[in-house]
Amino acid sequence: MAETLFSLTTLRGRAEEVTFGAWRRRVRGRLDARFAVLTAVAPPRMPCFDLARLAGTGRDLAESAETFLASPRQAVQSELDFYAGHHGRVPTALAGLADTLAVRREVLSTLRAYHHAAVGSHWGRIRAHLDAERGRRGTILLDHGIDGLLSQLHPNIRWAPPTLHINAGGHRNDDFTLEGRGLLLVSSFFLRAPVVMYDPGDLADCILIYPAALSVDHAAGIWTAGTSTRALANLLGRTRASVLTAIADGVTTTGALARSLDISSAAISQHTAVLREASLITTRRHHGSVLHHPTQTGLTLLDRHDADPTT
Repeated sequence: MAETLFSLTTLRGRAEEVTFGAWRRRVRGRLDARFAVLTAVAPPRMPCFDLARLAGTGRDLAESAETFLASPRQAVQSELDFYAGHHGRVPTALAGLADTLAVRREVLSTLRAYHHAAVGSHWGRIRAHLDAERGRRGTILLDHGIDGLLSQLHPNIRWAPPTLHINAGGHRNDDFTLEGRGLLLVSSFFLRAPVVMYDPGDLADCILIYPAALSVDHAAGIWTAGTSTRALANLLGRTRASVLTAIADGVTTTGALARSLDISSAAISQHTAVLREASLITTRRHHGSVLHHPTQTGLTLLDRHDADPTT
């Protein structure tokens, strides 16, 4: 639930375009007016309506949805009041969440559809990446202790015992006094700046969400792993079909393609030259890197419908 909501923030703008650009273009091409309610849940300016906290730590989206449906009226109303206090009002689409089960179901139905379009096909690999991040942080904790762990979480997080300073990019300054209760650390794939989630009625009950380490190559593996190229193999050849599919999925540099597909950079250059001559991809330089993008012809061959593929 949380990662699906966090992905709405990543979907906006063009931050980390090399990592998320192709994913953004694919998802934006699949959305229509029925998804407008999600802008109310996660508006451009923080804070969002904290559906993730109300949904709890379910094993999957369905379990989280059931938890939210069963949330007490007072808990939902508290979140709505907090939202209104920062945005001036509660949007019409969310106004009945506290009292009307049908409104909760409608929001969840839209969220499920968005999850299917934006996150679902990648979720297994995203979860594996987050599990690996958790293991890596555990190793740091064992080797360097709490000080080492808190000092290396993220550039926007600074540990100056006994205070953890978190630059969440907002204009408000809040102090959270834990008084020995501890702090839950949760890594996120889509959220690329740290944020503190908390119960408006109890500032000591908070969770620090920090961005998981994510290189371009790691992201490329998540977008492309398991992609089937058999439909194109007879036409283009298996390797060349894999190269075209990987480029369409956001693996844009020669080096990243070589690592993702486990073939040499020289071979990648040969395959991209053929694809470029066939007008299936375009190639351009950006800050010293050579970036490949699919053309509309290439996307059509892959049965993709991304808008403006070369931006």
